Order: sequence, then structure tokens, then C-alpha cells
Amino acid sequence: MKACIPLSLEQTAGPLDEIIMDITPLPRKPIGAGSEVDAWCTRCKMDLGHRVVAMVGPAPKRVMCMTCDSEHNYRTPKSEDKKVTKKRAPATKKVGAKKAAAASSREEWEKKIQSGTDVRRYTITEKFTLEEVMTHKKFGDGYVVELLSDGKIIVRFSDGERTLVHGMTL
Repeated sequence: MKACIPLSLEQTAGPLDEIIMDITPLPRKPIGAGSEVDAWCTRCKMDLGHRVVAMVGPAPKRVMCMTCDSEHNYRTPKSEDKKVTKKRAPATKKVGAKKAAAASSREEWEKKIQSGTDVRRYTITEKFTLEEVMTHKKFGDGYVVELLSDGKIIVRFSDGERTLVHGMTL
């Protein structure tokens, strides 16, 4: 790799304003038993300095943490993990579809609520029919979207659908 380093006028030779020099990384010492390496400590849960205890070929197999003195299999430091993870594609289409569905649902809700039909107060003892408009003391105005078996109904409120019970005898 070549780097350009600008120099002052006294250091330049002739018309050149830069000296081009080679920058090469320092050679690494070969790793062997007794060498110090960075590794993930399974006890400390951190990247720390370890001493190599056993080797398999050119790679360390067992290491000993120089902080907590625990011996364990060598694990590459988390800072050096070069796992290739696929990034998820942005969910713009799904979000747009959800927003469009929510907007149409909201418009449909507004039409039903403003349709001028009688509004009944919700209690668990009242029995409701499909498309009937109601008011709930916590969720506000809504209308019945679906009648389920076992005395339950699905009601669409301004913030979404909820399952409620109806027609209960006390």
C-alpha cells in the first residue's frame, strides 16, 4: 500500500511536494504454546489476553485467561469475529402496506361510527349483532366485525380490533 505524505518546503527534493513510501504491516510472530493471544474468555465474558496452553496445527486449541486463570477452548475475540451476516432488506413495502391497510381500516371505522345508527353501551350482559355500533368505557366507539362462538365478538375500535365477551348471564 502506498501513502502520500506532504512535507514542508525544506524537506522536498526539487519540484515534488510529496514523498511516496511503502507502508507494510509488521510481520506477526508465529503463535505457539506459551504465546499470548487475545481471545474471548468464557468466564469473564470479555475479550482478554490469554496464554496458549495447547495447539492443533498452527491454531491455538486451549488457552488460559491471564485475568481469571480459567482454562478453556480458544474462541476468537468478539471484536475480530468476521461472520458474514445477511442484512435484512428494508421493510419499506411492508410498512407501506401496513400503513395503507391501517388507513383504510381507519376510514372504514369512521364511516361506520358516523353512519347515524344507534350506539349501545357495552356491557358483558348485552348481546350484540354483526355491524352493530357500540361504545366502550375504555376503548371508545367501535363496531362488531365478527361473531365468534362461545359468546365472544371481535370489535373494531379506532386503535385496532379487540375480542370481547357478550351475552353473559350473571
